[in-house]
Order: sequence, then structure tokens, then C-alpha cells
Amino acid sequence: MFVSVTIQTYNRSGMLAQTLESLRKLRCPEAVDYEILVVDNNSKDDTPEVIRRYVDMLAPRLRSVFEPRQGLSHARNRALGEAKGDIVSFLDDDVAVDPGWLQAVCDAFAQHSASVVGGRSYLVYPTAEGRPPWLPAHREIMYSRLDYGPETLVGTDKELFGLNLSVLKRVAIEVGGFDASFGRCGNNLACGEEKDLLDRIRRVGGIVVYEPRAVVGHRVPPERLTKKWLLRRAYHGAISVEQASLAGGNRPERMGTLFVHTLRCWGAVAKAVFNRRMSPEDLFERQYYAAANLGRLVAVVKRASKREG
Repeated sequence: MFVSVTIQTYNRSGMLAQTLESLRKLRCPEAVDYEILVVDNNSKDDTPEVIRRYVDMLAPRLRSVFEPRQGLSHARNRALGEAKGDIVSFLDDDVAVDPGWLQAVCDAFAQHSASVVGGRSYLVYPTAEGRPPWLPAHREIMYSRLDYGPETLVGTDKELFGLNLSVLKRVAIEVGGFDASFGRCGNNLACGEEKDLLDRIRRVGGIVVYEPRAVVGHRVPPERLTKKWLLRRAYHGAISVEQASLAGGNRPERMGTLFVHTLRCWGAVAKAVFNRRMSPEDLFERQYYAAANLGRLVAVVKRASKREG
């Protein structure tokens, strides 16, 4: 079994260095070999220097390619095309990989005839205080925290995240890879490319497995521990989800109804701020729904504008 462990990165050389450092401790199972492939997605910082520094430390496994087309889905598709392995694993450039991660991934593919294996992810906050007091625990999913429990789930229809996702290269290519109309591009916080790929793999009969022993830690940068960043994330995420729903043939909610609902959501936020009687967590929930509904409205308006054009 040969695995291509791929990392897509854009202007986060410090984070990338920490991720590569964690891979130095990776244990390789018997009868398994692997490479590490870094896809530099048009970085303007010192990412090339970081890669060169780790080439010797991780020799002979580490290599890199440059992908000039901006966007996470372009970078992931480049990884699919360049990978030498039968299995292609996607890791974010801000994760800490558990030493036993590769063993768990390979076991899941071998034991369950899997087409996709996704693992567990916990959060690594930059300070000892951890989760901000205004952030509800269930909203940590916005930082890609994922934990469906201690049992392996075979044939699951649950969502899996691209920070810790492995696919059979052949299957991923056969269904068309990642749709570049989804996913982050530069500083844009769009998403949805992973769910779209998993949906297409499931439709052709691919087995999707959640393997809790395949663990990574997801480092949360300090600049993302703000309401502003999370509300931007909610807004762009809602746009992506609505666009995927519309592309799948689902009928959009009536624009007028959605507009009124969005106004009411923001009105509820304003009322809560003015009265100052709501807990920080409850206030954030209202802000979250207001931002998400605004994103849905924007997606429907864009769709209508394109149809009229």
C-alpha cells in the first residue's frame, strides 16, 4: 500500500513548518510506504524556504509542486494528479498529525474496502483559556472540530472534513475530483468542496468510513478567535451550501420570504444588543443565524441575477 500524504498551503509558512514537524514523528506500518507532497498554492511568503528546510529532514519522502491557479480545490486537484500513491490523503497546513494516524488510515482502507476515510480532529487553541466564553461548544465545528465518537462508522453519510480526509485516487479522479467552483480561494472563506466530492463518490457506490483512530489536532490561529471571523465564516459557508443545493436541482426559498426572515434575524440581534439581557453564547447564536441567512439570501439573489442575464 502506497499513500501520498498531501498538504495544500497558501501564505502560512509558520503553520506549515509545524505540520511538517509533526510528520517527522509519523510511524509507518509494515507493508506500507508513503510520500509527503506539499502543494504551494501561489504563496508569497517564505513557504519555499520552509519546504527546502524540511526536504532534508524528511528525506527521501518530501517533495513539492507549485500550483498557480488560486483556490483550494485547484490545489487539491493538483495533488490528485501529482500523487504517486493509490491512496491520497489531504491534510491542512495547520494540523498536528498523530504518530499513529497513517496506521489507522491504512487499516480502515484495508479492513472495510473503503473509497474514503475521514478521521477525528480536535482543536488546539493558542491560549490556555481555550474556547472563547461567547462561543457555544457546538459551534466549534466552524473550526473543523469533528468527533463522532469512539466507534468506526462504515458506510456513513455523515460529513467529513478535508483537514483529515483520504481517498482512493482512482475513485476520486473517476468522479471528477474537486469542483473548483467550491472551496476557499485566497482569503475567501467559501466551502462545500469536500461534501460535493463525497456525495459523488457515494452515488457511484463508494464506501465512506469514519475512523476515530486517525487523529489530527487543528491549530486555531489567534486571528480567527474573533466574532468577525466566525460570522464571515458563517456567511460564506451559507452561500456555499445554498449554491450547492441550487446546483443540485433543489428549489430556492422565495426571495421575498428569505429577505423578510433575514431582516427579522438582524432585528433580533439589534434588540438583544440594545437590551443587554442575553448571555454571550445566546447572542452569538443570533448573530450566527443572521449572518447565515444573509449568505443564503445573497446566493439566491446571485442565482436569480444570472438567470435573468
